[in-house]
Amino acid sequence: MLSCNNPAGESCKGSWSSDSSDSVISTDSSSNLYKVVLIGDNGVGKSALASIFAGAADSMGSDCELFGGEVCERTVTVDGESATITLLDTWDPQDESKWTQDQCMHTGDAYLIVYSITDRASFEKASQLNIQLRRDRQSEDVPIILVGNKCDLMRCRQVSVSEGRAGAVVFDCKFIETSAAMQHNVWDTFHGIVRQLRLRRDSEEANARRRGLNKRRVSLPKKAKRMLDKMVAKNNKNAAFRLKSKSCHDLSVL
Repeated sequence: MLSCNNPAGESCKGSWSSDSSDSVISTDSSSNLYKVVLIGDNGVGKSALASIFAGAADSMGSDCELFGGEVCERTVTVDGESATITLLDTWDPQDESKWTQDQCMHTGDAYLIVYSITDRASFEKASQLNIQLRRDRQSEDVPIILVGNKCDLMRCRQVSVSEGRAGAVVFDCKFIETSAAMQHNVWDTFHGIVRQLRLRRDSEEANARRRGLNKRRVSLPKKAKRMLDKMVAKNNKNAAFRLKSKSCHDLSVL
Protein backbone atom coordinates (compact mmCIF):
# COMPACT_ATOMS: atom_id res chain seq x y z
CA MET A 1 0.00 0.00 0.00
CA LEU A 2 1.33 3.41 -0.97
CA SER A 3 0.52 6.71 0.69
CA CYS A 4 1.97 10.09 -0.16
CA ASN A 5 1.48 13.81 -0.01
CA ASN A 6 2.77 16.55 -2.25
CA PRO A 7 3.12 20.34 -2.12
CA ALA A 8 -0.16 20.79 -4.01
CA GLY A 9 -2.01 19.18 -1.17
CA GLU A 10 -2.98 16.11 -3.18
CA SER A 11 -3.06 12.75 -1.47
CA CYS A 12 -2.92 9.25 -2.82
CA LYS A 13 -3.08 5.65 -1.79
CA GLY A 14 -2.64 2.53 -3.84
CA SER A 15 -1.16 -0.88 -4.35
CA TRP A 16 1.75 -1.61 -6.65
CA SER A 17 1.51 -5.40 -6.74
CA SER A 18 -0.28 -7.41 -9.39
CA ASP A 19 -2.02 -9.43 -6.68
CA SER A 20 -3.48 -6.40 -4.95
CA SER A 21 -6.85 -6.92 -3.35
CA ASP A 22 -10.05 -5.71 -4.99
CA SER A 23 -10.65 -3.52 -1.95
CA VAL A 24 -8.13 -1.04 -3.35
CA ILE A 25 -10.52 -0.23 -6.21
CA SER A 26 -13.43 1.76 -4.89
CA THR A 27 -16.88 0.91 -6.21
CA ASP A 28 -18.37 4.20 -5.09
CA SER A 29 -20.37 5.75 -7.93
CA SER A 30 -20.49 9.26 -6.46
CA SER A 31 -20.00 12.15 -8.85
CA ASN A 32 -16.44 12.98 -7.73
CA LEU A 33 -14.99 9.45 -7.77
CA TYR A 34 -13.68 8.16 -11.09
CA LYS A 35 -12.01 4.95 -12.32
CA VAL A 36 -9.59 5.73 -15.16
CA VAL A 37 -7.89 2.93 -17.11
CA LEU A 38 -4.62 3.21 -19.06
CA ILE A 39 -4.52 1.02 -22.16
CA GLY A 40 -2.07 0.77 -25.05
CA ASP A 41 0.75 -1.29 -26.49
CA ASN A 42 3.85 -2.32 -24.55
CA GLY A 43 6.62 0.27 -24.20
CA VAL A 44 4.50 3.36 -24.85
CA GLY A 45 4.97 4.77 -21.34
CA LYS A 46 1.77 3.80 -19.52
CA SER A 47 3.65 2.90 -16.34
CA ALA A 48 5.70 6.09 -16.54
CA LEU A 49 2.51 8.16 -16.69
CA ALA A 50 1.07 6.16 -13.81
CA SER A 51 4.23 6.75 -11.78
CA ILE A 52 3.91 10.51 -12.20
CA PHE A 53 0.29 10.25 -11.09
CA ALA A 54 1.42 8.33 -8.02
CA GLY A 55 4.13 10.85 -7.18
CA ALA A 56 7.01 8.49 -7.92
CA ALA A 57 8.39 10.38 -10.91
CA ASP A 58 11.51 11.86 -9.34
CA SER A 59 13.58 8.73 -9.80
CA MET A 60 12.48 7.71 -13.27
CA GLY A 61 14.03 8.15 -16.69
CA SER A 62 12.34 8.13 -20.06
CA ASP A 63 12.74 4.36 -20.44
CA CYS A 64 11.82 3.36 -16.89
CA GLU A 65 9.01 0.88 -16.37
CA LEU A 66 8.10 1.07 -12.72
CA PHE A 67 5.60 -0.89 -10.65
CA GLY A 68 3.98 -3.46 -12.93
CA GLY A 69 0.29 -4.16 -12.33
CA GLU A 70 -0.54 -0.80 -10.76
CA VAL A 71 -3.61 0.51 -9.01
CA CYS A 72 -3.42 3.92 -7.39
CA GLU A 73 -6.09 6.13 -5.87
CA ARG A 74 -5.43 9.83 -5.58
CA THR A 75 -7.44 12.93 -4.73
CA VAL A 76 -6.68 15.90 -6.96
CA THR A 77 -8.03 19.42 -7.30
CA VAL A 78 -9.38 20.33 -10.73
CA ASP A 79 -10.84 23.79 -11.34
CA GLY A 80 -11.08 24.38 -7.61
CA GLU A 81 -13.02 21.16 -6.91
CA SER A 82 -11.69 17.90 -5.51
CA ALA A 83 -11.95 14.63 -7.40
CA THR A 84 -10.73 11.16 -6.52
CA ILE A 85 -9.20 9.17 -9.37
CA THR A 86 -8.53 5.45 -9.17
CA LEU A 87 -5.96 4.89 -11.91
CA LEU A 88 -5.56 1.36 -13.26
CA ASP A 89 -2.41 0.43 -15.17
CA THR A 90 -3.31 -3.26 -15.41
CA TRP A 91 -3.63 -3.60 -19.20
CA ASP A 92 -1.26 -6.19 -20.67
CA PRO A 93 -1.47 -6.50 -24.47
CA GLN A 94 0.44 -9.80 -24.31
CA ASP A 95 -1.93 -11.39 -21.81
CA GLU A 96 -3.70 -14.20 -23.64
CA SER A 97 -6.54 -14.22 -21.13
CA LYS A 98 -9.51 -12.64 -22.88
CA TRP A 99 -11.23 -12.33 -19.50
CA THR A 100 -8.52 -9.99 -18.21
CA GLN A 101 -8.74 -7.67 -21.20
CA ASP A 102 -12.54 -7.73 -21.10
CA GLN A 103 -12.36 -6.68 -17.46
CA CYS A 104 -10.25 -3.66 -18.42
CA MET A 105 -12.65 -2.74 -21.21
CA HIS A 106 -15.65 -2.79 -18.87
CA THR A 107 -14.11 -1.50 -15.63
CA GLY A 108 -13.30 2.11 -16.42
CA ASP A 109 -15.41 5.22 -16.21
CA ALA A 110 -12.90 6.76 -18.65
CA TYR A 111 -9.88 5.68 -20.69
CA LEU A 112 -6.48 7.02 -21.65
CA ILE A 113 -5.42 5.21 -24.84
CA VAL A 114 -1.65 5.69 -25.04
CA TYR A 115 0.69 5.33 -27.98
CA SER A 116 4.28 6.41 -28.60
CA ILE A 117 4.90 9.06 -31.24
CA THR A 118 8.13 7.14 -32.04
CA ASP A 119 6.29 3.90 -32.85
CA ARG A 120 3.72 3.83 -35.65
CA ALA A 121 2.66 0.30 -34.76
CA SER A 122 1.61 1.51 -31.30
CA PHE A 123 -0.50 4.25 -32.96
CA GLU A 124 -2.24 1.63 -35.11
CA LYS A 125 -2.79 -0.47 -31.99
CA ALA A 126 -4.33 2.56 -30.27
CA SER A 127 -6.79 2.86 -33.17
CA GLN A 128 -7.72 -0.82 -32.79
CA LEU A 129 -8.26 -0.36 -29.06
CA ASN A 130 -10.44 2.66 -29.71
CA ILE A 131 -12.60 0.60 -32.08
CA GLN A 132 -12.78 -2.26 -29.58
CA LEU A 133 -13.70 0.06 -26.71
CA ARG A 134 -16.40 1.80 -28.74
CA ARG A 135 -17.81 -1.58 -29.71
CA ASP A 136 -17.76 -2.99 -26.17
CA ARG A 137 -19.25 0.16 -24.63
CA GLN A 138 -21.37 1.32 -27.57
CA SER A 139 -24.41 2.18 -25.47
CA GLU A 140 -22.33 4.40 -23.15
CA ASP A 141 -20.76 7.81 -23.66
CA VAL A 142 -17.37 6.83 -22.21
CA PRO A 143 -14.75 9.63 -22.17
CA ILE A 144 -11.57 8.77 -24.05
CA ILE A 145 -8.37 10.75 -24.50
CA LEU A 146 -5.91 9.61 -27.17
CA VAL A 147 -2.46 10.24 -25.67
CA GLY A 148 0.64 10.52 -27.86
CA ASN A 149 3.49 9.99 -25.39
CA LYS A 150 7.25 10.61 -25.77
CA CYS A 151 6.83 13.91 -27.62
CA ASP A 152 10.28 14.91 -26.33
CA LEU A 153 11.84 12.44 -28.81
CA MET A 154 11.20 14.65 -31.83
CA ARG A 155 14.01 13.21 -33.96
CA CYS A 156 12.52 9.74 -33.63
CA ARG A 157 8.94 10.82 -34.39
CA GLN A 158 6.98 8.46 -36.63
CA VAL A 159 3.47 9.78 -35.94
CA SER A 160 2.78 13.45 -36.65
CA VAL A 161 0.65 15.73 -34.50
CA SER A 162 -1.82 16.11 -37.35
CA GLU A 163 -2.25 12.32 -37.54
CA GLY A 164 -2.99 12.18 -33.83
CA ARG A 165 -5.52 14.99 -34.13
CA ALA A 166 -7.14 13.36 -37.16
CA GLY A 167 -7.42 10.07 -35.26
CA ALA A 168 -9.18 11.85 -32.41
CA VAL A 169 -11.64 13.43 -34.85
CA VAL A 170 -12.38 10.05 -36.47
CA PHE A 171 -12.99 8.35 -33.12
CA ASP A 172 -14.78 11.33 -31.58
CA CYS A 173 -12.42 11.62 -28.63
CA LYS A 174 -9.90 14.08 -27.25
CA PHE A 175 -6.21 14.17 -28.12
CA ILE A 176 -3.07 15.39 -26.39
CA GLU A 177 0.67 14.78 -26.69
CA THR A 178 2.69 14.19 -23.54
CA SER A 179 6.22 13.51 -22.39
CA ALA A 180 6.48 11.41 -19.25
CA ALA A 181 10.25 11.96 -19.27
CA MET A 182 9.81 15.76 -19.20
CA GLN A 183 6.51 15.61 -17.26
CA HIS A 184 4.97 17.67 -20.07
CA ASN A 185 1.15 17.76 -20.31
CA VAL A 186 0.84 14.76 -17.96
CA TRP A 187 -1.23 16.49 -15.32
CA ASP A 188 -3.16 18.32 -18.04
CA THR A 189 -4.19 14.87 -19.24
CA PHE A 190 -5.37 13.65 -15.84
CA HIS A 191 -7.19 16.91 -15.15
CA GLY A 192 -8.67 16.78 -18.65
CA ILE A 193 -10.20 13.33 -18.13
CA VAL A 194 -11.81 14.59 -14.92
CA ARG A 195 -13.32 17.51 -16.85
CA GLN A 196 -14.63 15.13 -19.50
CA LEU A 197 -16.28 12.96 -16.84
CA ARG A 198 -17.83 15.98 -15.13
CA LEU A 199 -19.27 17.21 -18.42
CA ARG A 200 -21.09 13.90 -18.78
CA ARG A 201 -22.08 13.26 -15.18
CA ASP A 202 -22.82 16.61 -13.60
CA SER A 203 -25.82 18.88 -13.98
CA GLU A 204 -26.08 21.49 -16.71
CA GLU A 205 -26.00 24.18 -14.04
CA ALA A 206 -22.72 22.94 -12.58
CA ASN A 207 -21.10 22.68 -15.99
CA ALA A 208 -22.39 26.12 -17.00
CA ARG A 209 -20.78 27.56 -13.89
CA ARG A 210 -17.47 25.89 -14.75
CA ARG A 211 -17.65 27.16 -18.32
CA GLY A 212 -18.15 30.66 -16.97
CA LEU A 213 -15.02 30.34 -14.82
CA ASN A 214 -13.01 28.95 -17.73
CA LYS A 215 -14.13 31.74 -20.05
CA ARG A 216 -12.85 34.34 -17.64
CA ARG A 217 -9.43 32.67 -17.75
CA VAL A 218 -9.15 33.00 -21.55
CA SER A 219 -7.15 36.07 -22.59
CA LEU A 220 -8.45 38.56 -25.15
CA PRO A 221 -5.65 37.75 -27.65
CA LYS A 222 -6.70 34.10 -27.62
CA LYS A 223 -10.33 35.08 -28.18
CA ALA A 224 -9.32 37.26 -31.11
CA LYS A 225 -7.24 34.46 -32.64
CA ARG A 226 -10.13 32.00 -32.33
CA MET A 227 -12.48 34.44 -34.04
CA LEU A 228 -10.00 34.95 -36.88
CA ASP A 229 -9.53 31.19 -37.26
CA LYS A 230 -13.30 30.72 -37.57
CA MET A 231 -13.57 33.46 -40.18
CA VAL A 232 -10.79 31.87 -42.25
CA ALA A 233 -12.28 28.39 -41.86
CA LYS A 234 -15.59 29.46 -43.41
CA ASN A 235 -13.91 29.75 -46.81
CA ASN A 236 -11.33 27.00 -46.43
CA LYS A 237 -12.29 23.35 -45.85
CA ASN A 238 -8.73 22.36 -44.88
CA ALA A 239 -8.56 25.15 -42.33
CA ALA A 240 -11.93 24.07 -40.98
CA PHE A 241 -10.62 20.55 -40.45
CA ARG A 242 -7.51 21.85 -38.69
CA LEU A 243 -9.68 24.06 -36.49
CA LYS A 244 -11.87 21.11 -35.51
CA SER A 245 -8.79 18.99 -34.89
CA LYS A 246 -7.18 21.63 -32.67
CA SER A 247 -10.29 21.62 -30.48
CA CYS A 248 -9.26 18.11 -29.41
CA HIS A 249 -6.62 19.79 -27.28
CA ASP A 250 -9.29 21.67 -25.33
CA LEU A 251 -10.07 19.08 -22.68
CA SER A 252 -12.67 21.33 -21.04
CA VAL A 253 -15.29 20.79 -23.76
CA LEU A 254 -16.94 17.73 -25.23
